[in-house]
Amino acid sequence: MPVLKNQKYERFAQAVALGMSAANAYKEHVSATCSESTAETTGPKLARDSQISLRIAELRSKVAQKVEQKFAMTKDKWLDELAAIASEARQSGDFSAASGALAHIGKASAYFEPERHKLEIEVIIGGNSEGQNQD
Repeated sequence: MPVLKNQKYERFAQAVALGMSAANAYKEHVSATCSESTAETTGPKLARDSQISLRIAELRSKVAQKVEQKFAMTKDKWLDELAAIASEARQSGDFSAASGALAHIGKASAYFEPERHKLEIEVIIGGNSEGQNQD
């Protein structure tokens, strides 16, 4: 996918791909004068736009490839390292470091994403029922 034509959106996508929240990226790269509330609403909405979300995914893939090439680090190795850090920190009594490592594991594993549930509802409006008078 080519670079996005809108420079602000391209910088937004790059920031999100590198780990910045959509709200912060929106405020920093798209609309510096907007309110926090607007950024928190509009940033994630912009990140879900089809072209922008594709660009973010492409950029994340490129970043992951570069990290893997440069540091011989895969996501699995990274998660293993974080787990080892959390374990060692817990054993040494550094619960802040253990908590931080576990938070990174949770974020990478999408544990903090809201759960989505599909609900199907059937609503009948009007119609005939036995109690209605039909003339």
